[in-house]
Amino acid sequence: MSDNSEFSLDNLIVEEEEVRNPVIMPVTVLVCETEYEEQKDLNELINNIEKKLLGDYGFRKAERRRRREGFLDMSFSGNIIKCIYARETPMRIDFEKGDLKINTKRIRAINPSYRVMITIYVTKTKARVVLFGGDDKITATALRLVNYSIRGSVEGRFSTYETAFSKEEMDTIRSNFGIDIQYVFLSPGESEKLKKIAKKRVKGEIKEVPLYFVRAKFAGYRVVASPVVIDLIEEGKISILEIEGKLPFGGGVSITARVSASGRITFFVPEHIIGRNQTAYGIAEELYTRMVSQRTGIKQLTMGEFFTGSI
Repeated sequence: MSDNSEFSLDNLIVEEEEVRNPVIMPVTVLVCETEYEEQKDLNELINNIEKKLLGDYGFRKAERRRRREGFLDMSFSGNIIKCIYARETPMRIDFEKGDLKINTKRIRAINPSYRVMITIYVTKTKARVVLFGGDDKITATALRLVNYSIRGSVEGRFSTYETAFSKEEMDTIRSNFGIDIQYVFLSPGESEKLKKIAKKRVKGEIKEVPLYFVRAKFAGYRVVASPVVIDLIEEGKISILEIEGKLPFGGGVSITARVSASGRITFFVPEHIIGRNQTAYGIAEELYTRMVSQRTGIKQLTMGEFFTGSI
């Protein structure tokens, strides 16, 4: 069959509801806050942050880069700025164009793994950043550039903090997972089962010398059902550094989530539960909101009820 010169890739466009996401989509949630000493004019500050994000780090090709990267799709609602940080990656598509052969094109595309959704809540005294993304490296880049833009828009002194979960909050999260926990990473804390320090004389001085220090990782099926693991956790002196389990989402569906005491949470969202008008990011936000609303420990500087927009 002769080549169809009138063929266009537009012929392959399908309706939105036919598009399928990856089978499992990881969505990482990260929170950071910048607090400034003096109150700022809210409108001026928001305008300055916008100019920094798009002017200095907008979606374009930087020197020594073959493809575009940066912020785009910016929108505003009151004191809330929403945008996306994305990086182009090459993608190969195979198709048939009427010649009964497999044809190949390579295009620049924005892969979901290289896209971070960002919400910035701005007040007169602080700016809180919530990031939803997949790849750790691009999430770290997006957070760094957002913080550059916020700090570059503020005159005077400021402090930037990343959020964290307290020991009590990690214990609550573990309780909410229930029995469906497949991984737990424990810090020795004050428990002599995993850490012991002795006082010894060293060059005429009394010093504390560690005899042993153990960080324990347990992985498997329902690991907290093991008497050894649950005894360590319930002793009360040991802290959970990281935990992975399943959270109920409704309709008999559970979603795997990995929670770090550093504040980072990754939800692994299965494609088949994402409805026609939903996204994996929206589902991750819903689960994260539910998780944060159950905080019981001492409130960290950077958390708060940021999803309400009333900080």
